[in-house]
Amino acid sequence: MMRRVWLIGLTLALAVVVGCASTSPFATKKSDLKSLAGVWEEEWPGQTEKDKYRIDIDGQTITITPLTRTEEQAVKSTVFQHKRLLFTLLLDGSPVDYDLVLIHAKLLTGRAKGGARNFDEPVRWYKTQ
Repeated sequence: MMRRVWLIGLTLALAVVVGCASTSPFATKKSDLKSLAGVWEEEWPGQTEKDKYRIDIDGQTITITPLTRTEEQAVKSTVFQHKRLLFTLLLDGSPVDYDLVLIHAKLLTGRAKGGARNFDEPVRWYKTQ
C-alpha cells in the first residue's frame, strides 16, 4: 500500500513538473523574443560613437546584423533564452562574447568580454526602431 501511494505521489509530482515547464518564470516568452526585433544602438562606457545593429526574428532563429562598421564586424552563435541574449561579435576577426539581459522591450544590458584588446566592459543596447 505504501509503495502504491509513493508511486502515485511521484507520478503526480512529475506531471506537475512537466506541465509547468512551459509556464516557468524562467521560460523564454514569445513576447520577449519578438521584442528583440528592430534596430538597437550600443553604448559603451567612455565612447561617443555608437554602433547600431538590427535584430531579426524568424520563428526561433535570431539574426544580428551590424549596421555600422560592417566591414569590421560579424555576429555568430546567437542564442536567446530566459531573457538572456548571448552571441559572439567578431571585431576585426577577434571574438568578443556578449551576455545581455532583456530588461524591457527597449533595453538590453550586460557585459562584453574578449577581443584583441581583452574587453571586459558593461554595455547597454537601446532600441531605436
